[in-house]
Amino acid sequence: MTIKSAIDRPKITLKLATSLDARIATVTGQSQWITGPESRAEVHRMRARHGAVLTGIGTVLADDPELTARLDPPAPQQPLRVVLDSAAHLPLDSKLVRTSDQAAVIWCTSTSLPDQPLDGKPGVYHHQISRNRAGKTGLDLEAVLRMLRQTYNVKTVMVETGPTLATAFVRAGLVDQIAWFRAPILLGGDGRPVFESLEVEALSQALELHPKEPQKFGRDVLDYFDLSSTEKA
Repeated sequence: MTIKSAIDRPKITLKLATSLDARIATVTGQSQWITGPESRAEVHRMRARHGAVLTGIGTVLADDPELTARLDPPAPQQPLRVVLDSAAHLPLDSKLVRTSDQAAVIWCTSTSLPDQPLDGKPGVYHHQISRNRAGKTGLDLEAVLRMLRQTYNVKTVMVETGPTLATAFVRAGLVDQIAWFRAPILLGGDGRPVFESLEVEALSQALELHPKEPQKFGRDVLDYFDLSSTEKA
């Protein structure tokens, strides 16, 4: 796996929050809150430093996140909130849509939306994106990133999402750095892993991470891993 050049796309930070053994939830799916309040406050500061925050429809349906930067004093500008939603399942009563007058929502689907009443939803902008050209499920991630750069001049994106989309970004070579919050707890092998299969059969195929100095937030540790210095495709 290699990292693709960020010349024509925004720089991507993949934010992860896990137990020490890289689990995002218990076997029953409970995940709030693995990390502590100090880490969650830092996530809001991170959002404010990015042009957009991106997630998938699975996270929206499961957690109904707002994905704004809630700071005191308030952030000078909110990031765009990008939802990848192939089959157009975004609930119009979700927190994202209800707060779209405060921070814009970029809704990416693979279909047109002739029957969706978007006219009454200020700040929701729909974009039809082709599906993954490799024949896998989901949208073409490179097309999404080009759209964000060309249409909205987004230069940095923080990806906050579940294992499926996180894995897709890594496998596509589109992650420049990982911001990994780890709580000092163990959830065990039946907990839900942070990544799905990366199809690594030999150690020589593994994606090498370049760690930076760790930071402490309460009981948690935040590690940044640079991937951009990896050989480009």
